[in-house]
Amino acid sequence: MTESRTLRNRWAAQDQYLDRLDDSPPHGSAAILATTTTVTTYPVTIQTFFAANMTEIDGAETEGSAPTFVTQTGIVYILNAGTTIPPEGTVVIAHGVGGRWVFRYDA
Repeated sequence: MTESRTLRNRWAAQDQYLDRLDDSPPHGSAAILATTTTVTTYPVTIQTFFAANMTEIDGAETEGSAPTFVTQTGIVYILNAGTTIPPEGTVVIAHGVGGRWVFRYDA
């Protein structure tokens, strides 16, 4: 068998393998921890985009210990799908929905 024929056979086998792969989305969605902030004017209406800083969790990982939230530089915009405006500096969990970050804040 020639080298080109071997390569064609391998590509065909690879294509068949890729065609059989499950293309359904993974379970769950991506999520980030973010802290609301102000870029120009903090929103005063619900169900709008809020500026936020990505946030990491720090602190001792022991039962009962309090976490420390460390904000990162850079801004992401996250949609509040809730019924209340979060106070500036609120730490929220935002989920990826349709290419956007969305959180729900209800007091």
